[in-house]
Amino acid sequence: MTARLPSDLIVRPEPANIRVVWPNEAHDFTPWLAANLSWLDETLELGELQLVGTEMPIPGFARNLDILATAADGTRIAIENQYRKVDHDHLTRGLAYAVGHECGALVVIAEAHGREFVAIADYLNHAYESVGAERGIAVFLVELSVQKVGAHFVPRFTVVSRPNTWLTDVHQSPSGGGDDRSVAAFLARCPADFRPVAAQVIEDWQRREGAFIRITPSSASISLDYPYSATTGHTSIYGIYDNGGLGVQRGYYRASVVPDERVEEMDAVMASCFPTLTDKPFYRTARDFEPAGAARFADWLIAVGMEEEQTQA
Repeated sequence: MTARLPSDLIVRPEPANIRVVWPNEAHDFTPWLAANLSWLDETLELGELQLVGTEMPIPGFARNLDILATAADGTRIAIENQYRKVDHDHLTRGLAYAVGHECGALVVIAEAHGREFVAIADYLNHAYESVGAERGIAVFLVELSVQKVGAHFVPRFTVVSRPNTWLTDVHQSPSGGGDDRSVAAFLARCPADFRPVAAQVIEDWQRREGAFIRITPSSASISLDYPYSATTGHTSIYGIYDNGGLGVQRGYYRASVVPDERVEEMDAVMASCFPTLTDKPFYRTARDFEPAGAARFADWLIAVGMEEEQTQA
């Protein structure tokens, strides 16, 4: 028979002010959440979230998106944080960020979401369910609170609005399951005719000094990054997808990696390296590309990034 726990070991959590844990949303909470996205994994039920970047800019906006991440199926997730009760500015700005970064979902985190905002989110999610993931944006409203147990603080994330179909869509993703982050496992998921191309790109990257490769479990992509900029940290060069595609981020000039006067040059180099590249403003994709082209564009971008870093030093 299992022994009964003493009553003094059963405690009631006490509510705590989130500012005791994170005094400032931008300088304390957002960096913590970016480094601890696993706290949202179970709440949103999207599998493991992978950080793409913080303070992500888009043209025409003076402010930046707090956090950009990817879900287990490779879908981009925009995360916007706010202390106190959410307002129209954060919700509409978050939607603009999600559109600008070609996200499939927006997550708005606040201490409280009023009924009117829950109603708006429910309406948008109904529209998302009607038009499908290819054209709609799923909206997750998440309430943040903190509880204290002894000397420990426990964050609580509670979803108050979400689409009904999102969970099913993610669980039925064709990417497959498993938690193997090895290069071999990723290559095994790639089409046979694409596998040698992906292997050459990865092999080239692994030979680079200071190279960084991130493989997400249960994901359709591998992210290749290079930390050439002390101010921006790991900046994505491109991502390889197990469906045979390559993704290239064009927004380097918005992150001050490529100066404005060299944007046309960047586009020309990108076009010569990836002839089949799409014309989207930021996240372009290519198929039937050559590994040498991927290496050549990476060489150009890294060199320009290092030059810009030295100029600003």
